[in-house]
Amino acid sequence: MLVGLGLIAFELRYGLLRDRLGVAGRVVLVVCAVGFSVWGLQELIAGWWPQLSRRGFARHRSGFPTEGRAYILVMIVLFAGALLGRSNPLLLVFALMAGPFVANAWVSFVLLKRLSVTRYLPERVMAGEPTSIELALCNHKSHLSAWVMLLRDQITSPDEHLPAEVLIPRVPPRSTRTGSYRVRLMHRGRHEFGPLTVSTRFPLGLVERSLSVAQSDSLLVYPRLGRLTARWTQRLQHATDLVAQMTPRSGPFDDEFHKLREYRRGDDLRAIHWKTTARRNELMVREFRESRDRQLVVLLDPWRPSRAPDLDVDRSELAISLAATICVHHLRTSRDSHLYFAANGEPFVEWDSSGGATETLLDSLALLTPATGADFTQLHEAAVARGGNRARVLLLSTRPQVAQRELQRLRSDTDSNGGRWSESVEFIDVDPDRLSEIIEWPES
Repeated sequence: MLVGLGLIAFELRYGLLRDRLGVAGRVVLVVCAVGFSVWGLQELIAGWWPQLSRRGFARHRSGFPTEGRAYILVMIVLFAGALLGRSNPLLLVFALMAGPFVANAWVSFVLLKRLSVTRYLPERVMAGEPTSIELALCNHKSHLSAWVMLLRDQITSPDEHLPAEVLIPRVPPRSTRTGSYRVRLMHRGRHEFGPLTVSTRFPLGLVERSLSVAQSDSLLVYPRLGRLTARWTQRLQHATDLVAQMTPRSGPFDDEFHKLREYRRGDDLRAIHWKTTARRNELMVREFRESRDRQLVVLLDPWRPSRAPDLDVDRSELAISLAATICVHHLRTSRDSHLYFAANGEPFVEWDSSGGATETLLDSLALLTPATGADFTQLHEAAVARGGNRARVLLLSTRPQVAQRELQRLRSDTDSNGGRWSESVEFIDVDPDRLSEIIEWPES
C-alpha cells in the first residue's frame, strides 16, 4: 500500500513517466499504483482481523518472505536506474529478474487450487495433558501435485492464543496426506480452533501465497486433575463404624467380618463363635465392620473479584481443580456411595451421581464462571436439602472466613436441620501452601 501511494506521489510531483512516455504512461502507472494500494489495504485488514476470513474476506492472500523482499528491492533499484539513466541493459536485467518472480507467484497460486483441509480433534481433554491434533490435506487436482504445503492453525480462548504449524512436503493428485501437531492446553474452558491457512512458497521461495479455510471446531478442556495423598485419606477416611453383628442390606456389599473378641455383657448371643469358644474355654463373639461409604456432599465457592488479580484467578482455578479431583476420586473409590455437588457460579451448578454421568460433572466444571457476589443462599439451600445424617459435607472456598460468617447468618434463619448441617460442614481453605499436603499435581 505504501509503495502504491509513493508511486502516485512521485509521479504527480516530478512527472517522470509523463515526460518520457506521455499521458498513457502516467495512466498505466496510476492504475498499477492504485492496484498496489488496494491489495495492500486488503492484506493489512486481513492481518489485523483474521476472523474475517471465516466470512470469505481475503481468502487468497499474498506475502513476501525476507528473500522475496530483498529480491523486490533489487528489482526496484534496477528499474529506477534504467529509467533515470536510460540504460537498456539495466532494463533487460530487470526484465530477466521479473520473469522468475512472476512465475513463482503464478505457480504458487495454481498449487493452492482445489485443496481442502480437514481437522480431527478429540471432544474433551484434561488441562495440562498433551494432545495431538491431526490435519488432513486433500488434493482434488487430476494431474498436478501440491508441493511444500504449510498448514497454519489458530487456537483461541479467553486466556490464551496459540499458533500451530504442520508441514506437508507433497500431496499427489487425487490423494490425501495427514500431519499432526501436539498442544498442551493449560486453561480449562472451551477453546476455538480456526481458521486454517494453507500456504506455499514453491518453487523459488520469493512469493508466498496462502489460502484461508473457514473451518472452525471447538475443544472442551476439563479442569486439571491431581492425586489425593495419604494425608487426605487419613483426614476423610471412609466410615468404619463397628457393629455387634452383621446387618444385611440390599446391594452387593454387606458388613464385613472384623475380628473375634471376648464376650461383653449385653452382646448378642447369636454373635458367639462356638468353635473358638470351645477351643479357648471362654466366650468369644464375632465383630463386624460396616462397609458402607458415607455419602459425600461437595460444595464449591470459587469466588473471585470482578477485577481479579492473577493471584485471585489462580486460587479460583485451584478451587475448581480441587473440587474436580475430590469428586472423581470419590466416584472411583467409594463403591456405591452417593455424591452430590453444587457450585456457586454463574449459573448455579448442581450435579447428582444418581442421575448424571461423570462427564456431565466435568463439563459443568470446565464451563463454570466463578461468582463475584457474596450470596450463599442457593448453596445453603441445596446442601440442606441433600445433606443427611450420614452425609459428609465439604465446602471448598477461596474465602473461608466469609463463608463461615454467611452460613452462621443463614443458620439462624433456618430450621433445626439447616442448623445441624451448618455445624457439621467442614471448610477447606483453598490455599496453595496448605493444599500441598493433601494433593499432588502431575508434572507439566
